[in-house]
Amino acid sequence: MKSCWNLLSILVLSSFLSSTLADYTCSPSITINPPVNISNAWFYPNTWNDSLPAPTYAAGQNCSWIINIPKGMYAWVSVNASTNTQSSLTLVDSVSYSTRIEDAGLEPFFLLDPSFTVTLQAVQMGTFGIRVQWYNVRPVIATSWSVRANSSPLALYAGDFDNSTVIRADTQVSLLATHPRIFGTNYFLRATQVYDGPSINSTHLGNLYQVLSSGKNLVSSGTYLTLYSLQYGLTVGNAVVLQDYTNVNQFKSYQAVYCTIPDACPVSLDATNGTAAAIHFNELFFVKQLSMATNNTMSVYTNYFSNSNKLADYTYSNYLTSIPQKFPGTFTTFVLDNDHASFQLASTALNADWSSAVDGRRGFFSSANYGIINSNQDFDDQVTAVKYSNISYTVDRPALFGQSTLNVTITYKQNIVLNNVYTVSNYPGPPVYALGDSITVSYKLNGGVSSGPFVSFGFDSYSSASTHGIFVTIVLAVWMIISL
Repeated sequence: MKSCWNLLSILVLSSFLSSTLADYTCSPSITINPPVNISNAWFYPNTWNDSLPAPTYAAGQNCSWIINIPKGMYAWVSVNASTNTQSSLTLVDSVSYSTRIEDAGLEPFFLLDPSFTVTLQAVQMGTFGIRVQWYNVRPVIATSWSVRANSSPLALYAGDFDNSTVIRADTQVSLLATHPRIFGTNYFLRATQVYDGPSINSTHLGNLYQVLSSGKNLVSSGTYLTLYSLQYGLTVGNAVVLQDYTNVNQFKSYQAVYCTIPDACPVSLDATNGTAAAIHFNELFFVKQLSMATNNTMSVYTNYFSNSNKLADYTYSNYLTSIPQKFPGTFTTFVLDNDHASFQLASTALNADWSSAVDGRRGFFSSANYGIINSNQDFDDQVTAVKYSNISYTVDRPALFGQSTLNVTITYKQNIVLNNVYTVSNYPGPPVYALGDSITVSYKLNGGVSSGPFVSFGFDSYSSASTHGIFVTIVLAVWMIISL
């Protein structure tokens, strides 16, 4: 009797597996509405669920599914599929954005009314299973931000959009999306929706994943843009950069740099069709390598794109001696005029080799909020050569107010050669030269606010310095007389 029961169990299990694993044939067109109880998910095929491997469909069939989403609801869709290159599986959402799905392991989509369509053209066998769960859109409690022309960008982060975020600009809103800091979570950017207006009732433009995939900024038609995450608390470490369109309308291509791995972060600019730009934000960084064409210029700006905010121009003739370079500002924009350029970032001075100087080295020191009236401007920094050198510096912008001080020290083998302290009563003058192996710049605000200092420097070989010895002596003497 026991052996008969075991045999019956095997037959039942075999029958279940064969019905589950057999190549399925789908109807040419199916329309699906949400169930009365939306806590119940819908699966296709109905013998499958998302805890099982994707089911196999038969070759030689065309099928489509139209899934309706009532107003005030959204659908969280998970797709498990593998299609060959001859077959086609596509999902088209409510804004007519089409996604071709080739290899997906429960890939998530977050979709809005009125519907979305899935189409399968099966030339050969493949696998496909779909899960749809409907949810009610939560009531929103909007927060508001403004971006202004000729003003700082605004960075917002995952979690800021849980209760709807409304952005207002002077002209139009420019939006850049970034990759998430959590590796492999790009698809979850689909949860954050973008609306062309002051609320989630405005025209739906798509989601952050689509903005990121476009490789450029999204621009509102008017002065408002709204961001809203359909799935509360779903944060993957992504960010957005928002600006008034006036500040970026010169760029034919524009991208945000938000490194998942700060010390393995290559950036490429393609200006073959017009000016290309990239904005880095959020933290101090260094450019440790740069590659350029012979006929182009890459200009770098702090805060936002404006001649008054320019930090440096890099060309084929100077970039080898001007890199590495430290950029401590919150926002740094790289603008390429034509052709191509690429550069590699680093997060530490050691990784970038920032603090070491060779003959011909050029660079600059600046504060974290240089160019912005701010109370956080203090810094100390140093660059050192391996040999006796002719060191020069120019205080391009002193930012001396009230009790603030700017101290520039040149040493040789840790012995002070020159120590200049600048204040409101002792302003810096022309370029200064001295022989040594190290330059240190220190800025102390000592209360109050300022726009921060900018000090450019250079290292040249001692033989070059000696040929200018008389000139340097005269310049120093004249400058010292003027400063008395």
